[in-house]
Amino acid sequence: MGTHQLESFVRERCRSGTLTVPEVRGLFDRLLASSDLAPSIYPFNYLFKALVRMNNLTNHYPTVLSLFNRLTLNKHISPDVCTYSIMMNCCTRMDRVGLAFVFLGRFLKDGPWADPDVFNPLLMGLCKDNRVHEAATIVLDKMPKLGCTPDIFSYNTLVNGLCKMGQIDQAEELLNYMVSKGLQPNIVTYTTLIDELIKEGLLDKAVKILQFMICNGLEPNIVTYSVVMDALCKKGEVEKAEELLDYMFSNGLQANIVTYTTLIDGLCKKGLLDKAMQILQFMISNGLEPNVATYSVVMDALCALCKQGEVEKAEELLYHMASKGLKPNIVTYITLIDGLCKKGLINKAVNMLEHMVSKGHEPDVVTCTALMVALCKEGKPEKAEELLHHMISGGLQPNVFCYNTLIHGFCKMDKLEKATKLLREMVSKGILPNIVTYNIFMDALRKKGR
Repeated sequence: MGTHQLESFVRERCRSGTLTVPEVRGLFDRLLASSDLAPSIYPFNYLFKALVRMNNLTNHYPTVLSLFNRLTLNKHISPDVCTYSIMMNCCTRMDRVGLAFVFLGRFLKDGPWADPDVFNPLLMGLCKDNRVHEAATIVLDKMPKLGCTPDIFSYNTLVNGLCKMGQIDQAEELLNYMVSKGLQPNIVTYTTLIDELIKEGLLDKAVKILQFMICNGLEPNIVTYSVVMDALCKKGEVEKAEELLDYMFSNGLQANIVTYTTLIDGLCKKGLLDKAMQILQFMISNGLEPNVATYSVVMDALCALCKQGEVEKAEELLYHMASKGLKPNIVTYITLIDGLCKKGLINKAVNMLEHMVSKGHEPDVVTCTALMVALCKEGKPEKAEELLHHMISGGLQPNVFCYNTLIHGFCKMDKLEKATKLLREMVSKGILPNIVTYNIFMDALRKKGR
């Protein structure tokens, strides 16, 4: 295989995404050994990128640097901007910013030009280390002096670094400086600033920047809108969030599952359940299936309003989830069981518990205890005892409250012998009775005239 054919083969193998580390090493050796024509730097860059992108538990950045050192021993192959950018990216991902500076110095010494693609990984590493002022010096001073114009990625990295340091004013100043240099901030720049303003509690200012973007013809993306809508909902300004959603639609931008869930959550927390259900149905009618998180948000709100008779809707919602192939998580089940118990729908609560177990979710002690309390209140301590034994067989350790609940339930039914048997059982399991246990028995004996 000639050099040209080998380079083409390397390119195709790298694009396949199925390369292994041994194969990369083998191809690297074959490229270096090519004798009929000196290979270009491009296939080596493909191999370096393939190593960086490998998705497994072990990163291969040291391997990339080691192969680079071998490459530089070949005087016929010259690393380019892409090569150095990859090396510096590896350094910063390994938290070795100092080594990245070494590569930068080597690049500036060997290369006749400076390029922002080489500086940008270093800027990311500096900002990650909270060395934002050093990064700012490079962007605003060093790069221009070297004849290198920072690009939008350079500025976005610096804006992000300043925001993470809480230096919002400086980030805004940098944004204005960008504009003065003829470089227009993009969606990433504005979204980064909006997100930080919201985190600092400056929602009004964030909304103004969003409006500024729109007025200047830069249409926000779904991420930008979702960030602002989430903040509005958390502040209770759900109406403004709805207006924002309507504006998105009018501009042809489709909401995603996160956007809808955010709005549904905001509506539920304000008690606007009917409206939340309308949004949910609107989602479904538009072909966007809610996920478990969406349903759980609604069910949590519905179950919190059990006293108003909404828990049946929550139950319907759970079965609707199942019909759509969604698997409710354990929080969803526990929320519903709690709501059913509080409303006195004990049979339904027991059925829901059995349904939950059949789906592979084991209840916790709190859930079982809540159901045991409800069963005993309904005069069904035997059913509650069955639940206790199910807990124990499932590996859960009942506590004194569980036993006190059962003992109290049997005492109320005038079944002192059964209550006494449970007392012996709890002691045998190393669970000591407390003052509540003794008071339950004393009260029961007093009522029997003993």
